[in-house]
Amino acid sequence: MKIEIAGVGTTKSAEKWELGLLDIAIKAAGKALKDAGSVTPDAVIVANALGGALGDQQNLALHVAGGLGYSHAETYSVCCDEASGGAAVRLASALIRSGMHDTVLVVGAEKTSDALPDMLETVRSAGLDAAREASFGFSPTIAGALGMQHYLSTYHLDKEAFYHIARIAHQHGSTNRNAIFPWALDRKQYLKSPIVATPLSVCDNAPPCDGAAAAILKKGSVQTSNVCILGSANTSDRKGIVFPITSLQLPAATQSATMALKEAGSQLSDMSLMELHDANTFLAALSIEAVGLAQPGKALERAQTDDFLLTGTMPLWTFGGHKSRGLAPGASGMYQLVEAVLELRGDAGENQITNANKALVQCLGSFGAQAVTHVLG
Repeated sequence: MKIEIAGVGTTKSAEKWELGLLDIAIKAAGKALKDAGSVTPDAVIVANALGGALGDQQNLALHVAGGLGYSHAETYSVCCDEASGGAAVRLASALIRSGMHDTVLVVGAEKTSDALPDMLETVRSAGLDAAREASFGFSPTIAGALGMQHYLSTYHLDKEAFYHIARIAHQHGSTNRNAIFPWALDRKQYLKSPIVATPLSVCDNAPPCDGAAAAILKKGSVQTSNVCILGSANTSDRKGIVFPITSLQLPAATQSATMALKEAGSQLSDMSLMELHDANTFLAALSIEAVGLAQPGKALERAQTDDFLLTGTMPLWTFGGHKSRGLAPGASGMYQLVEAVLELRGDAGENQITNANKALVQCLGSFGAQAVTHVLG
């Protein structure tokens, strides 16, 4: 059965002091509903990673449905760390394939600006093992720094090599009006960037932000002009931050991509573009290698070429990725999906790539322990 993506919508990534989490979610949902036309969802699924821990709105899907006037809709709130958005789409697809519902609204929303930086980092750490990692002071930032240091020493590279990951994202984000940092990043600026945790700098990390993205999924017709989900997979592997740091591998990401491509009847070379997880440049490099775009230790070398640019052989982060557009953790996977849909529809404006017909979208949770991949076409 085909799953169509009938409509999409996003809010601008920013610090939205005047809006609450629920407001942001409803705003993105309204845009997706308008884009889809005369569609009434039977169910509403909302992805959110941090709201409960930050003292914001819980059971978010119930209140989004109510705010939109869908008082009798079936609702689910999904929390899978930064893989929440991808997992929500996977759940919506399952509801449609089972025959329980014909149309499902999926929203990803997050509000980070109301939390102080230290509090936000502590809450984000809850996606790690709370007892064995977070309680000892580990966090996504520290884990990224340890991993980056091991990557550099293992493959005998200079820190400057990671610049090209950030450069590509910012180059694409410079023409994305919804990005929180819509500007190009030059080498000098990157090298002068303050260190957050050695060797990870500010310019290696995606900036936290407030934002929401939404999509309308529906049971597909035999003939449709809508973008469809051709294959998907949600997998988990070794838990904890130790494995990706010491092995420099993301097994869940590899397995998830392989399974989604197989279901879609596609190969990596069939993809016109990819949206991969780039919460920091270290995880971005591992993601590139995990899906098969580069051999181990060669992601940064390939990033130095033009291959990943909009005009290259495999464009990445065509709207700037999390690094330039901004990281709204629970909504990150939905932003990736929506941006890929816009590319495939030919609605990407200045960020449009030529002849886009298939895309691979992958988001990671709990520092790569969970990976959700969708193949669109």
